Amino acid sequence: MRDTIIVAAGAIAVLALPASAQELQGVTFPGARIAFFDAQRVVSESVTGQAAFAELEAFRSGTTAELERRSQSLAAEQQRLQTESALLSSTARLSLERSIQSTELNLQRLLEDAQTEFLGLQQAADYSFQMKLLPAVEAVALEHEMHFVFNRLTYPILWADPTQDLTERIIERLDAN
Repeated sequence: MRDTIIVAAGAIAVLALPASAQELQGVTFPGARIAFFDAQRVVSESVTGQAAFAELEAFRSGTTAELERRSQSLAAEQQRLQTESALLSSTARLSLERSIQSTELNLQRLLEDAQTEFLGLQQAADYSFQMKLLPAVEAVALEHEMHFVFNRLTYPILWADPTQDLTERIIERLDAN
C-alpha cells in the first residue's frame, strides 16, 4: 500500500508540473490502470460510515437536549426577574441576577465543552473510519490490478469512465469486514 501511495504521489507530482516543462513532454504511463472512488458515498452508504455517523448524531442530539433544557431554565429565571423585579427586595433581586449570570456562564461553558468534545469525537471517528477504509481500498485495488486509486473528492476529476468507479466494491469490502 505504501508503495502504491508513493507511486501515486509521484504521479500526481509529475502531473501537477507545468505543461511547458520541456523535459516532460511526451511522458506517458502506458498500461497504468487508474480507478477512483467517491469517499462521501462510502461514508454515507457503508455500514461502518453509518455507524460512525449515528454515534456522532447521538452525542449531538443528547447535547442539544441538555442545552435546550438549560436554556429553558435560564429563560424561566429571566422571565421571573422581569415579572417579579418590582416585588423582590434588592437582596433577592441581586441574588436572582447573579443566578442568571451564573446560569448564562454555565450554559456558555457547556456549549463550548460540547463543541470541543464533538470535534474530538468527530476526529476519532474520521481516524477510525480511515483505518478501516484504507485496507478495503487496497484490497479492491489489488483485486482489480489497479496501479492508482483516487478519491474523487480529494483530487478533482473532471471526467472518468464510470466503469473505473470502485465505490460500490469498496463499500462491499468495508461492510464485509
